[in-house]
Amino acid sequence: MAIMTERQRRTAPTAPHVATRRVRDDLWRVTSASGLAIGYIARVDDASGVAFESRRLLPGGTALLPIGRAWALDDALSCFTRP
Repeated sequence: MAIMTERQRRTAPTAPHVATRRVRDDLWRVTSASGLAIGYIARVDDASGVAFESRRLLPGGTALLPIGRAWALDDALSCFTRP
């Protein structure tokens, strides 16, 4: 697992109409403006380096559906803000 800087640990990504909260060093919860949890962004390490995977919570359950992967945390968050 890659080491994050202190600034990266403290900073949560931001976007319109959603909020994020760091759950742990490699996981952020994404919530709607009303406070409903809509998914998570997880840092994943693979052969290509560090990436961020967006995972959408399926309605009425606890199952997660991968909806995108990006090299930057802000890009992974954009999976939740696209129309």
